[in-house]
Amino acid sequence: MKEQGVISSVYMIQYYNVGIYLFVKTEEEAFGVETLGRYIEGGLRIGLRGISDWCTYRQIKFITKFKYRKDYPIKANIWNLYSYCRYKLQRC
Repeated sequence: MKEQGVISSVYMIQYYNVGIYLFVKTEEEAFGVETLGRYIEGGLRIGLRGISDWCTYRQIKFITKFKYRKDYPIKANIWNLYSYCRYKLQRC
């Protein structure tokens, strides 16, 4: 029997070269993630660390994955990879 308000979904937020995958378990978490998405689409300036802190504060599990993007210049890809590695090292 499925409990009311319990779901299992994965949301993805694209931040430059980084895909942030959020694993949502409840309808309340899903509503929060959708609200965050609307704020970001509306122009909220939030970085990778800000999104990560937001998820950690709300106890939403997430993973991040770097992806080389051919539509970005090589220098931008290198800079974004550097920033992503720095973020990963600071989280340890």
